[in-house]
Amino acid sequence: MSLPAPKVQRSFADVVFAAGELFPAGDRYRVFREKVLPALRKARARLAGLYCADNGRPAVELVVMLGASVLQYLEKLPDRLAAAAVRLNLGWKYALDLEVDYKGFDPSSLCNFRKRLVKHEEERLAFDAILDGLREAGLVRRKVRQRLDSTHVLGLVSAMSRLDVVWQTLRGAVEALRKTAGALALESWGRLVEVYAETEPDWRGLKKAELAAKFQQAGRDAHGLLSWLDGQSSPLRELEAVALLRRVFAEQFEVGPDGPQRREAEPSGAVKNPHDPEAQWSTKDQDGKKAWVGYKAQIAETVPDDDEPKPKGEPTGQFLTDLTTTEAIASDLDGMGRSLKAQGEAGQEPPPELYVDAGYVTDDTLAQAKAEGRELIGPARPCPQKDGMLSADQFDVDLAARRATCPAGKASTQCSHIHDADQGSTYWRFEWGAQCDTCELRPRCTKSRTGRRILAVGEHHDLLQARRREMQTPQFQQRMHRRNAIEGTVSELVRLGLRRTRYRGLAKTRLHGYLVGAACNIGRWLRLEAWRRRSTQAQSG
Repeated sequence: MSLPAPKVQRSFADVVFAAGELFPAGDRYRVFREKVLPALRKARARLAGLYCADNGRPAVELVVMLGASVLQYLEKLPDRLAAAAVRLNLGWKYALDLEVDYKGFDPSSLCNFRKRLVKHEEERLAFDAILDGLREAGLVRRKVRQRLDSTHVLGLVSAMSRLDVVWQTLRGAVEALRKTAGALALESWGRLVEVYAETEPDWRGLKKAELAAKFQQAGRDAHGLLSWLDGQSSPLRELEAVALLRRVFAEQFEVGPDGPQRREAEPSGAVKNPHDPEAQWSTKDQDGKKAWVGYKAQIAETVPDDDEPKPKGEPTGQFLTDLTTTEAIASDLDGMGRSLKAQGEAGQEPPPELYVDAGYVTDDTLAQAKAEGRELIGPARPCPQKDGMLSADQFDVDLAARRATCPAGKASTQCSHIHDADQGSTYWRFEWGAQCDTCELRPRCTKSRTGRRILAVGEHHDLLQARRREMQTPQFQQRMHRRNAIEGTVSELVRLGLRRTRYRGLAKTRLHGYLVGAACNIGRWLRLEAWRRRSTQAQSG
């Protein structure tokens, strides 16, 4: 599609002329037109790079599409109702600065607009446009304290058994091959088409042994098809459905002397539904009770400079600086790194103070924050302790002096800096030698055959040790109150639709997250500006 010509002249049919008096100073649509729409217009040059200059049918005005997309998320509307709102809702027309008789566009235009954003890797364009507007309005600084937390995002797929995953993946590969090459010169091709492409499976009433037999048969069929494809032309081998089948087969089966055999356990990140291979299984606890299939979102929000209570009724003045969507199995440590990197690429400087929970605090992250001149403020996880034995936390470690003092008050006699090439780790090891032989705490200190304690700690254990001790102070506990509001922000984002993605695939889910984040920031901006205008009117009147 080609780039549409921007609107350069107003008409008396514009809603602002025809019905502007219907929208008072504090009305959300009026605030949107006066505050948010200019920020979206400044993103038009960036949007223009997604279209041809003069080739093809002219697209719908880019700012209208961008504004309709964020309004759609703000009011939680599907494409059809959003397109109808642009055509019929006077408030939307006023907010987007349209004419009263604007006829709108087909709902599929919103879908095509999102596809274009994903194709050009501009998923965060709307979010950045709003954030730039907030910076220009003086509501967000480029360097500001932040809080960070993560939440799960459910994929737009149903739960599947391992048998269903293999069967549906094999079905997709057979259908793709039949569409591409027709009938294949494979002895079992007719049966594969009949079983997997022309039959709907029904596992109801089957016993465990029968289900296991079905699984093994699917594995043999997949193995036979893939083996045959290995000797064929590359176009067939490179089909996306075939590549997915190869991945699923490797995750579910092992090939032995007797053919493919079921793996005891699936690897981390295995396909859970072939209709969205990027949606992964993850859990928040050890027993798997808080498990989901989908993605994970990292949410970064500004923190006020002071802890003074706000006037009653005043909306929050804090805004999101990032909402990064990652794979479900990505750790919070990895997510924090991606969030800070994304903010840096968008012009946001690293926060001088970042408030987090225990999932983000390790000796390495504390050391990295210190090296970069910022603070990572959050509780550290307790040191592991087994069977009432003395933990590493009960030793006083001074890495600068290369010395550790045990709970009995005895200083270490040997310190070693170990580089473990096999594990890819580096750590410090302290030993006390013969001092342990007569120590009265030895039964609680070590169960080694030698009866002597060896203490191994990370390279930055002193930072972790200091944080665990700091956690016990009232000052630290008071500082951590600044993180608490992120829980309310997560709740607000869930109400806007963050919990379940509307689309399939990581890139589209990332776009979904940024549109939810943009809607959250717009909603807060509208409420804050409306409150300020009402307060000004009350004071002047």
